[in-house]
Amino acid sequence: MRAFALHGLIAGSLCSALLPGCKKKAPVVVATPESDDEIVATVPGAAPSAVPSAGPVATRCHESSAKAFTIGEVTVSHAPADDDDAGGPDDDDEVPAPFSVELGPVRADGEGFALSALRSTKGQAHALLATLSADAARGKLVDLGAVHGDPDPPQFALHGADVLVAASDTDAGGAMLKVGLVRDVHGAAPLSWGPEITGVRRDSTFAFEVLGDRGLLVYAAEVAAKIRVFGVLVDPANLKNKLVPEPLSAPGADVDSPRLARRTGGYWLAVARSLDAPKKEKKRSPDAGTELLEEESLLDIGTRRIELVKLDTLGKLVSSPLVVTAPGARPMTFDLAAAADGGAYVAFRADDSTPGADGGALELVHVKPDGTFEKLALSGDANGTGTPTLLVDAADAAKVWLTASGENGATWFGRITEHTSLAADTVVRGADLIAVRANQFLLARSKSTAAELSVVPCDE
Repeated sequence: MRAFALHGLIAGSLCSALLPGCKKKAPVVVATPESDDEIVATVPGAAPSAVPSAGPVATRCHESSAKAFTIGEVTVSHAPADDDDAGGPDDDDEVPAPFSVELGPVRADGEGFALSALRSTKGQAHALLATLSADAARGKLVDLGAVHGDPDPPQFALHGADVLVAASDTDAGGAMLKVGLVRDVHGAAPLSWGPEITGVRRDSTFAFEVLGDRGLLVYAAEVAAKIRVFGVLVDPANLKNKLVPEPLSAPGADVDSPRLARRTGGYWLAVARSLDAPKKEKKRSPDAGTELLEEESLLDIGTRRIELVKLDTLGKLVSSPLVVTAPGARPMTFDLAAAADGGAYVAFRADDSTPGADGGALELVHVKPDGTFEKLALSGDANGTGTPTLLVDAADAAKVWLTASGENGATWFGRITEHTSLAADTVVRGADLIAVRANQFLLARSKSTAAELSVVPCDE
């Protein structure tokens, strides 16, 4: 997002899981199997990536009302206008201020929407849950307490009227995840905490989902100089029970950035697996010693690839890894969502390998329930730097939308079909679409250090 991050997801260009200080992930991916146990699917009939559209796009979204809910405080600058800045950004393109509200995942429930956030209060970061009415006219905040270090917003999963939550924190021993339960989140919302998970990788994303009467929390930790993904079952009826993490990735590989999506009979787990960059022979000059090859990058952080596995209802592996990025692809950010057919969608943005440059085109893959997959065609101008986000319509799981910020403040989005068309709209310019129910989109917009949330209807 522009002023706040979604999914935890979260992602800075060309960040490697092996580089400290890279907060948001930027997986760079190739698809070469390292063992016979891995499945590398063939992409049948690869479709072209998004290309610039031929002309202007008709308006699809309509401001439904002036109703909005704000997290944080909107401060107004009284500085005199500068004539030289007349061509700069307008109110919808505000530059995020320090200590801006950072949004986390969003879920639709029977009452409206629920989302998590980080907010600075008196110079200290606090983790929050927010609940909104269906029209975003009303809402309330549940303070989960102060968090330390450089945390991501909490991850959470709905369990009836209750919410299971995992909040990232740091103490003298390192990074941890605090697991808790908020009962009757739209009511009194009392909060109770269970055991803490220690040894968590500080800059990793994590994910939380619920199936039946238990939740599954997945996260990354460093073990024996390797990064591995672990899963732990959480029982909301016995929150104080000891948590028993189980590895979900092999011990010999660096695997990070887990995402979860539910499927019939369990979950899909997507991860980014790091691969060592091939060693390039350096050419020597008789009078200048060793020199870098022209095509060799001064910043060699290796490559990564996106893998999917199936988990059962207890979070145990039931399939071999499926590599869903083609050889030579270099995505730097990705997202995962369930598909109505029991499969999944994976969206990622390609990297042009130039540090500091804009990202490449968006790519979209549909993984079938049997493990095969196909690349779906995208049309429209989807170039930019924004992380792709997949939104499942809460009123119709068969409707899944792809959205991402593009160039010049545009927000590109479209419903996924066999030939998905991505288009911008002036109503949502400079903002992010973060949830949808029956084509009513929850819109998040930066307002100074605050996040303003409103609902806009959009046509397909």
